[in-house]
Amino acid sequence: MSKVIIFGIGKIADEAYFYLTHDSPHEIVAFTVDAAFCTKTEMFGRPVIPFEEIQKKYPPSEFQMFVAVGYHDLNRFRARKYAEAKAKGYTLISYVNSRASNFGRAEIGDNCFILENSVIQPCARVGNNVFIWSGNHIGHHATVEDHCYIAGQVVISGSTVIEPYCFLGVNSTIAHELRIGRESFIGAGSLITKSVEPKSVYITPGTPKYRLDSEMFLKLTKMQ
Repeated sequence: MSKVIIFGIGKIADEAYFYLTHDSPHEIVAFTVDAAFCTKTEMFGRPVIPFEEIQKKYPPSEFQMFVAVGYHDLNRFRARKYAEAKAKGYTLISYVNSRASNFGRAEIGDNCFILENSVIQPCARVGNNVFIWSGNHIGHHATVEDHCYIAGQVVISGSTVIEPYCFLGVNSTIAHELRIGRESFIGAGSLITKSVEPKSVYITPGTPKYRLDSEMFLKLTKMQ
C-alpha cells in the first residue's frame, strides 16, 4: 500500500477518490490544488493542502501523487500539473480498474486512469497521463500517446495511433490503421475512417427534434 495525494478537488477527483479507495491498494491521505483555487480545507475527511505547500507536509520521499483533473484545454492543464508534480519529485501512480481487461499486459504509463469494462488488447500501448473512461476498446497494436482523454464507449481499432493531447468523445469510433493527429477533438458519436491531421475537429450533428411532442407521438403510435 502506498500513501497517495490526489491533485484536484472537482468531480474527477471525486471519482478518483472512490475508485482508489474501493479498488486499489493505495491509501488517499490528502488532496491538493493551487492556492488560488483552494476553496475548501477538507474533502472526504482528508485535508486539502495548497499545491505550493504540499512538499513540506507530504514529502515526495514518503508520498505519491495522482493528478485527477479532466480534459480542460485539450488536456494541457492536466499535463502541466503532471509535469509540476514530477518536478517536485513525486512518483505518479496509475489506476487500472479490476474489471478492466489487459490480458496481454500492454504497457501503461504513469498517471493513467482506466475504468471498468475497458479492453486493452495484446500489443497495444497506453502512454503517460491518459484517462480512459469505462467501456472502451483499445485494439491490438494500437497506441494512445501521452496526455489523451478517451470518454466512454469509444472504439480505437487495431494498429491505430492516437497522438498526444487528443480528446475522443463518447461512442466515437476510429477505424483500423489510422493516425489521429495531436491536439484533435473527436466529438461524440463520430466515425473516423481516414487519418486525421493535427488540431482537427470532428463534430457529428445531433438527432433533430421530432415534429410531434411526446403526447401526440403516443397517441399516433396507439392508432397504428
